[in-house]
Amino acid sequence: MARCRPGCLHEKASVGARPRLPFSEPHNRRRKEPKMKEKSNGRVIGLDVHPDSFAGALLEGRDPATARVVGSSTRVDLTQLERWARRHAGKEDVLVLEASGNAFAVAERLRGLGLNAQILDSHQAGKVGKVYCANDRVDAVKIARIYLSGLSAVVWQPDARTRERREVFSAYQAVVKESTRLQQQLKSMLNEHCVRLPKGFRLTVPGAISRLVKVKEWSAAQQMLLEQLHSGLVAARARRQKLRQFMAREALEEESGLLRLARLCGISLVTMYGLSAAIGDITRFSQSKKLVAYLGLNPSVCQSGNFEGSTALKRHGKGPLRALLIQSAKKLLQVDNPLQKWGLAVAARRGRNKACVAVARKLCVAIWHLLMGHPIGALEPVARLQVKLGKLATELGLQEIKAQGYPSKTSFIERKLSVLQSYP
Repeated sequence: MARCRPGCLHEKASVGARPRLPFSEPHNRRRKEPKMKEKSNGRVIGLDVHPDSFAGALLEGRDPATARVVGSSTRVDLTQLERWARRHAGKEDVLVLEASGNAFAVAERLRGLGLNAQILDSHQAGKVGKVYCANDRVDAVKIARIYLSGLSAVVWQPDARTRERREVFSAYQAVVKESTRLQQQLKSMLNEHCVRLPKGFRLTVPGAISRLVKVKEWSAAQQMLLEQLHSGLVAARARRQKLRQFMAREALEEESGLLRLARLCGISLVTMYGLSAAIGDITRFSQSKKLVAYLGLNPSVCQSGNFEGSTALKRHGKGPLRALLIQSAKKLLQVDNPLQKWGLAVAARRGRNKACVAVARKLCVAIWHLLMGHPIGALEPVARLQVKLGKLATELGLQEIKAQGYPSKTSFIERKLSVLQSYP
């Protein structure tokens, strides 16, 4: 048999037909069973996708143990994905990928062809068959078998706008971490040379370096290190401000739907944007407790024999958003709001840390009801809404406000406040 070039699907053909035995009726019935299965179900195609290439494996059968590999492709250029899919995949087939950096983009390209593309949770799928997976073909077969077994959950595929929000939110988290790291390195260097900054000294302003070099006599190498750390800190601060301006611009758009989250007490700009990026379509959560579990604010369950109880959080779910909601809950325990009285009562019984988690969970439930259009009670009063809108307008900038057709910042706040009050 002639060798095929990469991307050609190698079909497995039978070596030879077995001779038919006379009066072998049970044998004939067994041969008809696979045909009945193929009528009702399509094939499962596992894809192992890399940044520039992919491998595919076609499996027939609906049981992971008995499903057989009928063909495979390896080292196919990713630019040939649509051509490969048109040739080897049908409308009834299911194409399965493992969640990775480009899984959502590849799935969107496959859905554009009218195909059924599913993405598996990488954390659960990575635990299955880790030892024997040594090449791309075996990885593709493993992905298809995991989908048939149901051992890994299917990941929800966000739309293009939600993916953009996730990219922006991830970039903001990275720049905050970088800014904090550079600031701590700069303070550590000053501490090594017994330099104490005066109260109110801001390291993030561009003119701070000229004051730092005059504090003491620095060598040429030390001055170079100071300038590098400070320039990196100022650049990170500028990127952070630009990202916040972008988030504020999108949050204040009336058609985006983000502005209604500002009605909740304790929800800041970053928390509002991060929630919209993580949640996406709220209708995919049929109940509020599913959103609570998605964000990792539900306690773990401990059950053994006749004993059943709940324990602490186990760091599952969306960690960054969980941290933001707990920070909001800590602030809510300090100011007057609808959740403060209940939270302080929990703190008196169980401690302040557990009370913060409980208030964060209440806040998560309120977010679900608010996005679903249900009436809730944990809303900001009008005076605090004006303050919150004023901070968002400051992030946006007066030049941008006037570019949108508002004569002043006050008129802009009044317009957005009327929009917030129009929501049910």
